[in-house]
Amino acid sequence: MKKLTIATTQYGLTDIRTEEQFWTGIAEKVRDAAEQGAAMIVFPEYLTAHLLSLQPAMLHDEACYFLDLKTEEYRRFFRQLSEAEGIAILAGTHICKADEETTGTDEEEYVNKAFLFFPDGRVETQSKVHLTPEEQIRWPLTAGNDLNVFETEWGKMAILTCYDIEFPELARAAALRGVEMILCPSYTDSAFGYHRVRLCCQARAVENQVFVVLSGLVGALSEDRPQVDAGYCQAGLFTPCDLPFSPDGIIQVGELNLDMTVLAEADFRQLRDNRAHGAVAPFYDRRPDVYENEHRKTGH
Repeated sequence: MKKLTIATTQYGLTDIRTEEQFWTGIAEKVRDAAEQGAAMIVFPEYLTAHLLSLQPAMLHDEACYFLDLKTEEYRRFFRQLSEAEGIAILAGTHICKADEETTGTDEEEYVNKAFLFFPDGRVETQSKVHLTPEEQIRWPLTAGNDLNVFETEWGKMAILTCYDIEFPELARAAALRGVEMILCPSYTDSAFGYHRVRLCCQARAVENQVFVVLSGLVGALSEDRPQVDAGYCQAGLFTPCDLPFSPDGIIQVGELNLDMTVLAEADFRQLRDNRAHGAVAPFYDRRPDVYENEHRKTGH
């Protein structure tokens, strides 16, 4: 059982002048994290939407088309960077065309998809399952219909993007399939949205006795863009509120709304000790029989 030194980013929406500046800035963050011993780094939701700041303001469908054109470059860049630096990179999320086998149609549809690149060339992906009202109406995007649970050298992981973490059923499904760490790239533009996501991250860690890693956008662009113009976040690594962890369930968090990378250590042995010897065991003490009975009463 290994310890994972993980870096999670509060990625600053600063003004950039060129695409090269965007890619170079990301590479610097990755190299810095790797030099500090991180084996994985997590970037936030809508990471590549930062590139929209280099273009005149677009309608949402135009933005989808523009960002999808960057997909091959995005995949190539992060695949090469992960291999070169020897670090796994959750490259935030990227708007790209949905697979035909996913949508069941040949119509042009787009998804908000997370990509996790490993140094050996493996890539794990997860389309956002729960879309916000804005993503459903204004973009509009297509929701993912499957949860990808994948093996890593530290333990099983899953990616729940932003709004996904607010639905306890999805995190519980992940935990029941053996997930011990949930990665949560997010984009929230207000304190309201941030606290919804942050508090749900911590609730999911308590309920399922898992690690939850949160990353988000911070800062603001000098010129508004309809898709992404400002972010509010305090990234961190969260645990159950029980021994052998701290009472508040926080291993490490950043400084609110500061462009920075937060490094923290996740000890999977401690997580398994918590499941075996914690003061409470919410993951094991659940009552599916009662829940099913209540579901039948509601008809939902």
